[in-house]
Amino acid sequence: MNRYYVLLVTTLSTLMAAVDSTIVYLALPEIGENFQTNVSNLTLVIVIYIISSTVMLAPAIEIIKKFGNREFYITGFSLFTASSLFVALSPGINFMIISRFFEGIGAGIMTATDIPIILNAFPQEERGRAVGINSISWSVGTLMGPLLGGFLVLFNWRYIFLINVPVGILAIFFAFKFIKKSKKLNEKINFTSSIAMLVFLVPLIIGISFINIYYLIISAIIFPFFFYAQYRRPVISRNLLKSRQFSLISIASFLESFAFFSVLYAMSIYYESYLGISSLDAGILIFPYPLASIISSPLGGYLYDRYGHGEVIMNAGILLEGVSIMFIGLYLSYIPELLFLAGLGGSLFWSPSTTMITDARGYSHRTEANNSLFILRNMGMIISISMLPVFMFIFGHSGHIINIYDMVKDSAIKGSIRYYLIFTSTVALSGLIFGFINIIRHRNNKTYWNETGLYKKESKP
Repeated sequence: MNRYYVLLVTTLSTLMAAVDSTIVYLALPEIGENFQTNVSNLTLVIVIYIISSTVMLAPAIEIIKKFGNREFYITGFSLFTASSLFVALSPGINFMIISRFFEGIGAGIMTATDIPIILNAFPQEERGRAVGINSISWSVGTLMGPLLGGFLVLFNWRYIFLINVPVGILAIFFAFKFIKKSKKLNEKINFTSSIAMLVFLVPLIIGISFINIYYLIISAIIFPFFFYAQYRRPVISRNLLKSRQFSLISIASFLESFAFFSVLYAMSIYYESYLGISSLDAGILIFPYPLASIISSPLGGYLYDRYGHGEVIMNAGILLEGVSIMFIGLYLSYIPELLFLAGLGGSLFWSPSTTMITDARGYSHRTEANNSLFILRNMGMIISISMLPVFMFIFGHSGHIINIYDMVKDSAIKGSIRYYLIFTSTVALSGLIFGFINIIRHRNNKTYWNETGLYKKESKP
């Protein structure tokens, strides 16, 4: 019975971490008004959280082995909860961005330790279902964030972060009570690659968001050191990259994430700042996207379990998602129907791609593969979201980035969002190239993992 409490706590933490990556979308106009800041700073509020959570995924496995699942998990949950309180009490935009950075670190720790804790708690015959429930909670949380945020902003934007505090305290109590301590190993922890990624990404994203050449130059100077650190000790293991299935699907997932996350951000600004509707109404209008994803999440997994051919299902999903988001950008009308189709396509892609990636190198590498998938998807999300200010710069007044509180009924918003969505959907559709390569590869070779976890390969005669 205790294992179900463990699943409840870990799924809750995954859900909270996912919700906080997108819940702020519909609060951006209110935060901008409150702090009198521009869209580039507001983009950092979103992106810095994703960067710090992504950076923590790389050394997580080594830290878990050295200090144990339970201790590391509770530390991360405590940091996340405390940082959420500081974000809610932020007196200014800079304090808020710094607090979001530490909140992201806590979220990254929770995300990285969830799967190992579940694997330790459940017998082998129940692990697949338990991991599946936990994995779905991430996509559901990411997509439900804007709706929940739209509701809480009606009272005060600070409530979207304050809500984490009582829930976090309760979850930490259950974690102490039900999660067992794991065996500790004398593992050497490598922070070099993660620090190099952080130092490279932060000036790069600031340079893109603020259209600032100096930060881009700093990032370019740091890049050789980042490349060297990745060569010496890569964030994504070379052992995983040896699998063609892992490599091809990972690239497709990275490209697909450009569209999957960009549509929520772009439409939040379009509804609130261009059409001038309330945050709750905007959340309701965006709701077809998460609704379709929640309804269809089991569908992709069912089709894959029942018929196989995960690579075909993935391609169908990314095609439906990419084309739908492109039409949203082109016409910015009939949006609810197109959002539903986009959400359906995204879920068809996510379910089989997640399963195929985590199984690409076998059960013993499942946690490592899962973390690598999160890193790649988050990287796509980071780059995609940071690109919106660039499009606003292009369509802005006299080359100045448009302040979010000056954007109501501004035709520049419509143009920037239109071409931004066309750009991100085009990037996502380019993932079809790698999907088709994977289909061709599967025509000649069938690879799978049997019940004992031994890798087998059958060649067609």
